Amino acid sequence: MESWMVQLLTIAGVAVGALASFVSTRFVDRSRWHREEALRWDARKLHCYTEFAAAIKQHINISDRICAGLGLPSGAQPLDQASGLASLAAAEDDLGIKWEQVLMLGSPDAIAAARDWRHAAWRLEWLARGLREGAAEYAQANSDIGSARKHFYTAARGELGITSGDIPELGQPPAWQVSDEKGAGSRPT
Repeated sequence: MESWMVQLLTIAGVAVGALASFVSTRFVDRSRWHREEALRWDARKLHCYTEFAAAIKQHINISDRICAGLGLPSGAQPLDQASGLASLAAAEDDLGIKWEQVLMLGSPDAIAAARDWRHAAWRLEWLARGLREGAAEYAQANSDIGSARKHFYTAARGELGITSGDIPELGQPPAWQVSDEKGAGSRPT
């Protein structure tokens, strides 16, 4: 009888060991899968945010160049409105595609910040199209663009877990640009 009990305890010990091994392996594999999946999504989000930022910067730069061509106080290379509007329309099309990607992958904070940056860029676009006018309006549009840009990058960095600190003030425009004899104003960031 004792031999039978020893064998039963041995079998029970092997079964418990096998079950524990299975559970721990499953837990480790599941944790690894979750980490790898999170890394894949973070890489996709980073790509999405980078593409959106590049597209909106292109849109802003074209708008700013057209504003310079209209005589607004921009430090950008002037672009005449007639030829610039076609480029601006193409940039808006590209920006629209990148915006949809942000809507698909972004966090609510990043989406709201991207929307605000996009709205600020539209204000500059309206100046470029002649729907708004004036140096004060241009300066306000640039200020809004800079604030919205910083808010977007802060939201995106927070979502991606970048903890290196806050984005420093960019100090626009540079001192040499302000003291320019032509009195060139600030460029959008």
